[in-house]
Amino acid sequence: MEKITLQPVKKTESVTCKFIGEFLVGDNIVKNAEALCRMHANNNGALFNKLMLVQMGSIVESSLDQIFYRARNHAVEGLPNIPEDERKAIAEKDVGRFAAIIDVMKKHKLLDGMGPDIYDELHKFREYRNRVHIQLDDKPKDTPRREYEAFTTAIVEWSFKLGIRVLKFLTERYPRPANLAQYAHELTLPNAI
Repeated sequence: MEKITLQPVKKTESVTCKFIGEFLVGDNIVKNAEALCRMHANNNGALFNKLMLVQMGSIVESSLDQIFYRARNHAVEGLPNIPEDERKAIAEKDVGRFAAIIDVMKKHKLLDGMGPDIYDELHKFREYRNRVHIQLDDKPKDTPRREYEAFTTAIVEWSFKLGIRVLKFLTERYPRPANLAQYAHELTLPNAI
């Protein structure tokens, strides 16, 4: 069996995720970020473009879901920048899929500080991420059906940058209390190909 040598990833950015409320999810996000960096380091001929976008989409989805997890399970801690009555309303929402998470976040204006197009961008990201199912190749609208044409370097870099923007926003807008800073999860993510 041929030994695979991993090359160091050069185009990365680190984000300290201070918003994660569930320890095991945080660990999973860290492991997925490590896997993403390994794919990035070995992306010869754009072979892993689709898989990298899917991986980044999973990291973003689970990160956004942490706001709902904290709304439901960290009532004493609360969520900064969200009034208590709004936190209670968010806690009652049954979200589970990326589309529902984005829609509820939009309804409660949780990502409004990221610009007017953030929810549309996230839905586009979600549609690309859902193309993990090979037969679902008609979204996003007007995207080529051939995967090597759909998952271009530009699209993958867009997904990296959007993912990092979301993680930074969640960290700045919804951090856990300072006395819990030791539980923050440090991620290293690719930011360009």
